[in-house]
Amino acid sequence: MEEQLWIACYQGYVRAVQELLSDEKVDINKANIDGETPFCVACYKGHIGIVKLLLNDQRIDVNKPVPKGMTPLNIACLGKQYEIVKLLLNDQRVDVNKADNDGRTPFWIACGRCIEIVRLLLNDKRVDINKADHYSQTPFWIACSNGKIEIMKLLLNDSRVDVNKANKYEATPFYIVCYCGCIDIAKLLVNDSRVDVTKPNEYGQTPFWISCYYGEIEIVKYVLACRREVDINDGKTSLDIAREENEDWEYENKKSNCLKIVELIESFETNQNETRIKLRIELGFAGQFIYLFFQLLFFSIFLLLIFVDTDAASLYAIIVLLSDQFLDFRHN
Repeated sequence: MEEQLWIACYQGYVRAVQELLSDEKVDINKANIDGETPFCVACYKGHIGIVKLLLNDQRIDVNKPVPKGMTPLNIACLGKQYEIVKLLLNDQRVDVNKADNDGRTPFWIACGRCIEIVRLLLNDKRVDINKADHYSQTPFWIACSNGKIEIMKLLLNDSRVDVNKANKYEATPFYIVCYCGCIDIAKLLVNDSRVDVTKPNEYGQTPFWISCYYGEIEIVKYVLACRREVDINDGKTSLDIAREENEDWEYENKKSNCLKIVELIESFETNQNETRIKLRIELGFAGQFIYLFFQLLFFSIFLLLIFVDTDAASLYAIIVLLSDQFLDFRHN
């Protein structure tokens, strides 16, 4: 009978499940040879009618895991079963933070797979959104690592998210983004003042350092253009490591980029402001701040002409002063 129940749950046979559940002798939590319970398989397959039937049966163990430790909620998140997840969250018996054998919670799994389910879980106050797996990788960390940019945007808008929590090797989310060369995600993180862009891993390698090492020139440009600090590693600067040839296949693949990074950092060390302005123009920053500058300039002139008796020389001096102050502000 238990085998028949499992097959009916797998295939989505609602009437068969109803009939089998009417027999009180049936062990509805009994797993098959692979350790999968009828409830787990129904959640994974997205058979919402069967899931409802099982939830309404007092015998059901809503948190019973499969051998790898994944609960029905974990499995529903893995299978991107939005409606099933929604249904399970409405049941107070469900442990929303129960992790599998690797320490991965339902929210952790969702952050690597499905933004709709992430939204759903974020709205549940019971969910621990920073709980890390056994490798100390948080849900935010795994979203960064997997390049899930829309999920990352969602998480960055939640003040509860720890954006700097590192994994067991002390690699922060920003570090892993630089390591993977995800420029779009790197831009988001660099522009968030909460993100520590200088924190090194356990070997003393900073995110900027690893970007230079692997020739991630677009990330290097963006960090320099935004005036985020860069650090050294064990006496070797980022410039040193960009110059240094090594046997890593990633280096050979991006050797030309490393040479460009050397030129860029040498230029930056010679004249930071000039290099930064050139980078901002190249990266498209210029249009925005030039527009803002002229708005400020003409508004200031307008106020001076109306309220202050100012001669041409004084007005010119004020305009120059405003220009210098504005550019200094933009450089910083």
